[in-house]
Amino acid sequence: MDALAAVVTLLKPQTILSKVVRGGGRWGIRYPAFGQPSFALVIAGPCWLTAEKARPTKLETGDFILFPATPGFALASDLQVKPKLLKIPTEHVDEIVHGDVSVAPSVTLLGGYFAFDPINASMLVDLLPPMLHIQASAPASRNVAPIVELIKREASDKRPGQALVLTRLIEIMLVEALRSAPSEPKSGGLLAGLRDTQLAIALRGIHMKASHPWTLDSLARQAGMSRSSFADRFARIIGTTPLNYLLQWRIAVAKNLLAHEQMSVAETALAVGYQSASAFSTAFSRETGTSPKEFVAAVPGGRSEPR
Repeated sequence: MDALAAVVTLLKPQTILSKVVRGGGRWGIRYPAFGQPSFALVIAGPCWLTAEKARPTKLETGDFILFPATPGFALASDLQVKPKLLKIPTEHVDEIVHGDVSVAPSVTLLGGYFAFDPINASMLVDLLPPMLHIQASAPASRNVAPIVELIKREASDKRPGQALVLTRLIEIMLVEALRSAPSEPKSGGLLAGLRDTQLAIALRGIHMKASHPWTLDSLARQAGMSRSSFADRFARIIGTTPLNYLLQWRIAVAKNLLAHEQMSVAETALAVGYQSASAFSTAFSRETGTSPKEFVAAVPGGRSEPR
């Protein structure tokens, strides 16, 4: 499993609410921020997307948008329209039409919202860009669009195994979108690190072998760089130090093992590179503000008496 797949696996995307959105005439809608991930594929366009802390983006037919944590955003036929504030949908509808229903729609989008495992969502989403826009002209759009269509089809059918199929399709969509996201000149974070040939080797080591006794020197050797050059490049591109990234990843893996794999504190400590349960508990408490046993006891449906 590589670094990107490991992140998506720990995010555990699940549940989905999808619909077709159409707009006719002059129209505009605005949703408040709600933090969960969402996506949209433009079946027919164009229209304008304006997200918080981002410049307006013109979406054309075939474009794909992904928000790992959805901010407040507006969709409109043009930028002169004052968008109407709507509530986040809580019930499933197959289709919604905005604007003038008496004219043929000028834009059609296939969109959806889903959820990440709250145990690690905030930590891992910070590693991803706030918005991904894959244009129809990009080769990657040919890979993402069919997956979105399959998600819509599967969500519309009530067939056995639907939840499992949707989960797998969302995972595939996320991996495909993230690895195909265009590189911004000043962008950083995990995706930028994975595009760096040498840093990607170190990241793969961290993600695949969380139990290994990594040091700054050993990670630098993995990347084929000097200690100082590696530390500087890692911090500059990814936005944190190598050892802090390693710590955060180990805590994320530990949370998953404690909450979902029913592992004891001692077993979890060894699995994420600590030689003793006490050293692990100290690090876990310092980073999360709660002990491993308190964390497990607070997980909905978790063990009432953690080991």
